[in-house]
Amino acid sequence: MLLLAQVALFFTLASWGTSDPTKLSHDFEHYLGFGVNGEPLWWGLGPVVRLLPYRMAAVQGMVAAGFAAAPLLLARRWGVPAWGGWWSLLIVCSPLLRGFLQNSHTRQALAVLLLLPVFLWAAQLARFERLRGGLALLLSALAHTTFPLNLGISLAPLLVRAPGRGGCGGERWRALAQWHLRTRLLVLLAALVLLLLAGLLGPILMQKFFLYRSQDYFNTYSLRKVVGRLQWAIAGGVVLAALQKRLNPRQLLGCQRTRLLMLFGLLYIAVQASIQWEWLPQATSRLADAVGFFLLISLIAWLHYYQANWYVLPALIVTLIYWFDDRILASANLVCGRNDSFLCVPDRWPWLMRY
Repeated sequence: MLLLAQVALFFTLASWGTSDPTKLSHDFEHYLGFGVNGEPLWWGLGPVVRLLPYRMAAVQGMVAAGFAAAPLLLARRWGVPAWGGWWSLLIVCSPLLRGFLQNSHTRQALAVLLLLPVFLWAAQLARFERLRGGLALLLSALAHTTFPLNLGISLAPLLVRAPGRGGCGGERWRALAQWHLRTRLLVLLAALVLLLLAGLLGPILMQKFFLYRSQDYFNTYSLRKVVGRLQWAIAGGVVLAALQKRLNPRQLLGCQRTRLLMLFGLLYIAVQASIQWEWLPQATSRLADAVGFFLLISLIAWLHYYQANWYVLPALIVTLIYWFDDRILASANLVCGRNDSFLCVPDRWPWLMRY
């Protein structure tokens, strides 16, 4: 609880001057609902946000604490609570989630976080009560207009899912074709939900799509050198763990968790390629954080299954070096008070704010 409180406070203060929280904090004062067309959750939360200290920055802090809480809860459920804190730092400090947590894309970040139960169910990593999972799914649909795309990403594990409980014992690639009737029905239901949402949100999505396409802006966070170093560190940790456990390629490919990790690794590379060669980067760049989040969850799930948790250290070390060198130490050169960015702390108390 102390760790989560620190994360919430840190990201609240660090996000105070970033563009999205500032814009929405102002809009909730004068134009309630402006800028959140098609996202009813924020229409309802607008009056509540206005009561929070630093408004949307406080929401960003709570969302960041939610991302820190996810691995803590998973570590507790999997019986390795001592690793939960390190997994939390791996996620909240990661350059893979720079848009969500450091550039305060709060609404989409919350929408993706709420889909974590769906991802865990699809990947057979954990079970949740249907009522809670359904409620999280509904809130995610109301939180951001990218919900159909986010839902598709969270259901991607179904592409590599085999019958059974997701173990890595005697599975074979041919087992992927032997889906249970229940799985087929669930996939069909998900497809129908996507079609329904596409029909309801279609005009808004198309409007945003053409707006993004007409803009020249797209972020290139996923192409930064530190992201490449992190990808190599993840791959290196997995290879070292496989060598220690004496796992051959056939055993690895027969493991559902390995296929899951490979799937999201390739999805992230596909997002990077689309940005590098400018294949609709205005849209694909906004999906990088969601894919990166599920990639990190897949990594810790794979390491935990093979009892190789120590091999998270290469990725964790790269992440923390990036965090201290590129973010914390570099913040001394920020020109705060003119063009506030991430890590510019507030220059006044919450009750002195005027929007």
